Amino acid sequence: MFTERCNELCGYAAAIAAAISYGSFGVPVKSEVAKRLDVDPLVMQSYKSIMCFLCCWLIIPMGEPIRFTPWGIVSGIFWVPGGVAGIYGIRNAGLAVAVGTWSSIIVLSSFFWGIFVFHEKVKSISGACGAIATLIIGILGMSFFSRPPKKTKDIEKGEIVIPAGGDSSPNDEDGIRKRLFPPSPEKGAVRGKTKKVPKARDSPKEQPPRSGNGIVSAPSSTSLTPIEVEFLLKKTSSAEGVSSLDSDISEKKNLITLCNGNIIMTKRQVGMLAAAFNGGWGGTNLVPLHFASREGFGGPGYVISFACGSMIVTISLWFFRYIYELHRLDGAFVKAFHALPSFYFRQMWLQGALSGILYSLGNFMSIIAVTHLGQGVGYSFTQTSMLVSGLWGIFKFGEIKGKTTILKWLSAATLAVTGILWLSYEHAA
Repeated sequence: MFTERCNELCGYAAAIAAAISYGSFGVPVKSEVAKRLDVDPLVMQSYKSIMCFLCCWLIIPMGEPIRFTPWGIVSGIFWVPGGVAGIYGIRNAGLAVAVGTWSSIIVLSSFFWGIFVFHEKVKSISGACGAIATLIIGILGMSFFSRPPKKTKDIEKGEIVIPAGGDSSPNDEDGIRKRLFPPSPEKGAVRGKTKKVPKARDSPKEQPPRSGNGIVSAPSSTSLTPIEVEFLLKKTSSAEGVSSLDSDISEKKNLITLCNGNIIMTKRQVGMLAAAFNGGWGGTNLVPLHFASREGFGGPGYVISFACGSMIVTISLWFFRYIYELHRLDGAFVKAFHALPSFYFRQMWLQGALSGILYSLGNFMSIIAVTHLGQGVGYSFTQTSMLVSGLWGIFKFGEIKGKTTILKWLSAATLAVTGILWLSYEHAA
């Protein structure tokens, strides 16, 4: 059989192939089609599960018999919910950040299972602690340097910001603001700089007229039309007299409230938490492989059990989703069915199939790597996928901008990968 012809070198080659596949399967998830259709994470995970199921039978020509162990269902219980959370993390936190987060957590989880559960030995406790510290510093650096830049407000507490990209049209919002608050004639407005609005002097003669909403009127030479005034007043707070910009509305749409409004988080923060859940929960999906190996289901022989178990769990999640919709719609069976998220098969079949094939290849290679290198070394090594996903996120999706920021992120990612390799080295055979 295949496993009899494979050695330790084969395990490392499989780990590298798994890293490339794991780091690339999220690219179709971030495609413009998936973004435009706002495909539900459970739908994308279903595409992955279906392709995993269809591809698992390819091991039969390799000499593997058709066998099944219930441990495959246990792997599915870990993998499928974690995969749904991982897709949500990619969509909201970005490919580079999400994969980097869960890959690092998977390494720590795998090392924990290897040492404390399967009693795998390490060469040096201090060396292992140093590797973990290096990995954690790399993770923190990747998270810090991947933060989105802060958006600048045009008007905030009496300040005017003139964009550095050129003059605004006199009819757009920025043009109206500049006409309403013209730059000082002595110094003029400096592009890209923040300029304070001159305060009215105490003398009533020099004090400009004010409207009932507290807005300073412009000089008569650049007087506003009623339409322009109405446009600006719509963005003015009646209590504070401060403009509320479109960016504020956009930011509010990106907020998620939890626990009856007691916890407010951004979608990016929730995405990072979802990626962390995928690393902690979903990252243990190959732990049952160790127990299945004792029953003779090691290596590729476990692929069919894993795929079938994952399909069973995926179908179960759809059933629970239907029950939820049924409860939400007061027992309306037909409405609950139509409320389920769409697969968008005609638009998403290619992206879904490609994502599923890449993950299936990575899963197959990781099973070989774990079989021949162990949980601590094999599965940890596959998580160098964070560097692959980071390159996709930077050069294809532009998730991290600026040459300096990109170099800093790559340095942090390299540090995290160094921690992974160091941790793998500390694992004793």
